[in-house]
Amino acid sequence: MIRMVLKSILLLAATAIIVCFAVVAWMKFSPRRVPPGQPPLATIGAGSVPAFKDAFNAAEGQVRILAMLSPT
Repeated sequence: MIRMVLKSILLLAATAIIVCFAVVAWMKFSPRRVPPGQPPLATIGAGSVPAFKDAFNAAEGQVRILAMLSPT
């Protein structure tokens, strides 16, 4: 009886680990898509700040949204 319980717990733990790895792999390697007509998503780094600033300021008079997301 105890052996069956331990085997069930081990199977559940292994399944949970496999599911976690699958989710992480999907999040890392899945293609990122945007709706038609929307410009592609951009990652802003130290070298791309001036181009971002120019594009942001060029849209004066329009609704602009800046979302800053962090993985932590």
